[in-house]
Amino acid sequence: MFLEEVRNTTSYIIGTFFGLGLIRIMSGTIASLAIATIWYFTDVDFFYNTLDNIIHYDRFFYMFLLLLGISYPCVYVCKICEKQFGKDAPEIVIDEIVGYLFAILFLPKTLMVAIYAFVLFRIFDIMKPLYIGKLQDLPHGWGVMMDDIIAGITANIILIGLYFLRPDFFTII
Repeated sequence: MFLEEVRNTTSYIIGTFFGLGLIRIMSGTIASLAIATIWYFTDVDFFYNTLDNIIHYDRFFYMFLLLLGISYPCVYVCKICEKQFGKDAPEIVIDEIVGYLFAILFLPKTLMVAIYAFVLFRIFDIMKPLYIGKLQDLPHGWGVMMDDIIAGITANIILIGLYFLRPDFFTII
């Protein structure tokens, strides 16, 4: 009983991203904006050294592995949270956090990347075009996570293509 309570409380905290999901209006957008802000203002040059404009692609590989590693436990968290809040409830926002992190993967750490990734990710997450909307039907927390992961990956592919075509477009600010 005690372990179940700890599991439920931990899932609640992670699933709502420390309570952000409990904000009644646009909780997914607020959570996405929060992780974009945290990512941009975190003073760690883990991915992109702004002093010498070198992108450290080997470090992106570690971030990719980390994202894959946290995605599965987040599916479990979503499964637990769905029992409390309901299927893909707006209170569950850990999927937005992970989805946004997929959207910025392999891109330099600039303000414009943060903004473009936020906008594109939210468009794909809210509108759920084509295959993204069908993923919500997956059971046991998978539907909660997978639609956001694929929305983030879709935004990422577009942004990487734009970055290679027009890198100056990402360094305006």
